[in-house]
Amino acid sequence: MPFGYKNWSFGYFFDGVAAELCISKIKKNMKIVLTGSIGNIGKPLTQTLIQNGHTVTVISSNAERKPAIEALGAQAAIGIMQDASFLTRTFQGADIVYLMETMDAAGGDLSDKEVDFMDVIDQIGHNYKQAVSHSGVKKIIHLSSIGAHMDKDNGILRFHHNVEHILKQLPADVSVKTLRPVGFYTNMFSFVSTIKNQGAIISNYGGDQKEPGFLLWTLQR
Repeated sequence: MPFGYKNWSFGYFFDGVAAELCISKIKKNMKIVLTGSIGNIGKPLTQTLIQNGHTVTVISSNAERKPAIEALGAQAAIGIMQDASFLTRTFQGADIVYLMETMDAAGGDLSDKEVDFMDVIDQIGHNYKQAVSHSGVKKIIHLSSIGAHMDKDNGILRFHHNVEHILKQLPADVSVKTLRPVGFYTNMFSFVSTIKNQGAIISNYGGDQKEPGFLLWTLQR
């Protein structure tokens, strides 16, 4: 669904495999920094931005992804979200910064009881805030999630709510556009194994409860 802010606007859509932000109605040759590396969101987003004439820097914690990032025509910035100084240096000079937080950035393995994922992602949110403030960036796109408007009863999605709250504390002259999409098509891939082997989608909520947000799809067997 399209939306606008002053002289810049973005469209948010699903293409059947991934989601991407398609930039339109903004001047060419903008410097844009993307967090999230080049996964299901970052790769098509990077391609779209470069095709629209923008200079793109992609942040990744995996140095092995540098050649793939550069092959797309983007610049690679290798570092971690837990390093606020790295983020500040990378954000400097950017017209727009695209922020997202993921479980992978926090460690990824929910079974690891030694890791407080909420705390780690909250700290990433504070690092984003610090980096934006110190780098002088004035336009932010934040990928959040449906359910982030609630501070409870939303399960693990609460970390999106927390980061939204942190970013709202930025100075008034920083424009923050928050996106709250529903579930991505690719999220359904985690069910493929049990669908094939057991003929079922297995999850940890009541069978009589509706789960909002996932796109309908058909698995061809």
